This record gives sequence, structure tokens and C-alpha cells, in this order.
Amino acid sequence: MALCAGILGAQGTGGVNALSQRDKPYVVMISFDGFRADYLQRIGLPNFDRVVQRGVRSVGMIPVFPSKTFPNHYSLVTGMYSETHGLVGNRFWDPERNAAYSMSDTVAVLDASWYRGEPIWATAEKQGLVAASFFWVASEAPIGGVRPSLWKKYDGRVANEARVDSVLSWLAMPADRRPHMVTMYFSTVDNAGHASGPLSPQVDSAAKHLDGALGRLLDGIDRLPDVKDRTYIVLVADHGMSEVGPRWYVGLDTVIDMTGVQLAEGGTLANLHVKGGAARAAVLRDSINKRMKFGRAHLRADVPASLHYNKDPRIGDIVVVMNDHWTIGMASRPPREGGTHGWDPTYPNMHALFAASGPGIAAGKVIPTFENIDIYPWIAELLGLKPAKDIDGKSGRLKRLIEAAQK
Repeated sequence: MALCAGILGAQGTGGVNALSQRDKPYVVMISFDGFRADYLQRIGLPNFDRVVQRGVRSVGMIPVFPSKTFPNHYSLVTGMYSETHGLVGNRFWDPERNAAYSMSDTVAVLDASWYRGEPIWATAEKQGLVAASFFWVASEAPIGGVRPSLWKKYDGRVANEARVDSVLSWLAMPADRRPHMVTMYFSTVDNAGHASGPLSPQVDSAAKHLDGALGRLLDGIDRLPDVKDRTYIVLVADHGMSEVGPRWYVGLDTVIDMTGVQLAEGGTLANLHVKGGAARAAVLRDSINKRMKFGRAHLRADVPASLHYNKDPRIGDIVVVMNDHWTIGMASRPPREGGTHGWDPTYPNMHALFAASGPGIAAGKVIPTFENIDIYPWIAELLGLKPAKDIDGKSGRLKRLIEAAQK
């Protein structure tokens, strides 16, 4: 796969670290899509355990709502809830643009105007640190005119071992060009969870495969004398996974008249854009709640505050929030037996992996569950960067949890 150069305008580094920044540490953040927090204890994973034994893990990490891939990967690197950064689902309708966004739409994915906030790679690049990304949501788009200096266009066919070897080659570059902020992504566990469910042997096998890839990365970093003692390894996931099947399904078109109703995205929640104004939306909300027992419909303004999901018009006029296991959509398209995600982030099954090791992090500690919006300001602290304004995460909050565990 060809390497892409992502420097646009004068805001990036041009692929060269500022002289004043070259003594900074390195951060390698790896996303294991769909890696539920409890997989660490359930599955024997010696290389994941290497990171845990060298550093900390959390009981769990709480995703943003909806607990889906695109919203949460972008929250991890911006410190924002989905209503703030604009990725309110893997797919959504923007009534102001009169256009749809979908994670499978290459044109939309590359269009920076869909994204709000400042990703950590842009924060680094704008402050003189070279950044790199081997796949991450939004890393292909020039957000604020900046991409990582090194980046890859997403191609799920690229072998996990090849991803690791590319990252190791970046970390072996001369110090002036070596990236200090690296993100990388693996989908193997998520794919297995969707196909076979979170408790399946297929998920165990997928996790063990990625444990081998992680070991390859850790061994490679240990062989880099200029990097190994200055590197933070941060293991994260975007969400957990729970069982689904046709027995836990509601056909929306059997509950309400869908005339003038646009279903932007279904599944564990439904975003409905309604023609006919607020009065009709209220009638439809009440009809759904009268006829459906396994979830709750809300007008956008009335979505529970705990979900942080009511500011953005990209969110539907009506938001249907389903109970764990239950999904909603058109009656003709029930899910197969397997797994999915997207429910209320407070459900333990939605909680995600977090573990980290590196300079100054005490070994073998466990911290409480925390929200993933605190990852961005914490990484900014590790790298001595000034975080972007107007984020939802709080500087110092994750740092204090880690420091408290070390006492």
C-alpha cells in the first residue's frame, strides 16, 4: 500500500519535527475495534498482559452515544461527544446540507467539512510534532487544512502484520522525521463479534490473533534504542459488543405510519427525520412509546442529558433508544444472530478496552471506569501540547486517576 503525504498549507510540520519538540516522548495509540472491556479477563492474551503488567488498565472505558465505530473513534482523538464533533452515527442525514454521510461513502469520508473539532494529530502537527496514522476515522480528511504527515487510505484487506511493520518503520526513522503521535487500527475482533456474537470462540480466536500482532509491535519497539524507553503504548477500543438476533427486533413500519419519515440510521437506535413539524413528531413519538416495550422514543430536545445527544440537527427529530439486545428498523430487514453495539454507553457490555504503559506509569495498576472523551486531553498532556478549545473532555482527569492508582 502506498504511503500518503498529508501536509496541506502552513499549519502542519511538513514532515519535520520542530527542534524544540524532538525530545518529547512518543505515543502509539492502537484501536482494537469492538474489544469489550471484559475480554481482557476472559481471554488469555499474553501480549495484552505485557502492557497491563507494565502499566495500567481500566475496569472499563465508557464510549460516547451512540456506541458505534465512527462516533467513538472520532471522540477518542478529539475529546468531544458526538453531538459536538458532528459524527452522530456511522450514517446520518444532515438537513442543513440536505445530504447524507456514511462511513462507506468515500467522498464524504474524505470531505473535511463534515468534521468538527481538532484531532490529536492536527494538534500535534500544528505545534511542531510529526504525526502518523495507519487507519483511523477522519485521518484521511484535511481537517482544518491538516492531515497527519504520514497516513494511509483505509483498506481493510491490508494484513495486520503489515500494519505493524509500517508503524515500526516510521518509529525507526531519523529523529527529525520520526512521528511522535501514531494511531493505528485493527478490525478483526469487531468483525468476529458481529458475525458470531461476543461470547463466541471466534471472538477468542480473533483476539488471540491480534495479541500476536501486538506482540510483534511491542517486540519491534523494544528493539529501537532511541524509542523504547520514551514510548507510551495506549490500547483502546471504540465500544463493546452485545448479542442480537431476530427475536429481539422491532419493525418500525409495523409501529408507525412511515409516510414523510426518513430513517437515517436504524439498529440499536433510530434517528427519524419527520416532515410535518414538531406536532407530527410528537404524535409519532407517543405512538412509538405506546406500542413498543423494549426501548423509548424521544424528541431530540428531550433525549436524556446523560447521553449528550440533542444539540445537533444531524440527530433525528425523533430518537428511538433501544434496550440492550433490542434493535429497530424496517420489518423486512431483521438482524441475523450475532452481535452489535450502539446502545446506551452505561451498559457494561458497551464498555471498551483501555490499557496503557510508558514513562512514569506505575506497573500493574487498575483504574476505575472513565469516559473516552478524556483520552484526547491526556495524550496532549503526555506530549506537552496545548489541547484544542471547547472540548468535552477535561485536562487532568485521567491523569489523576492514573496517579491515584500509583499511590
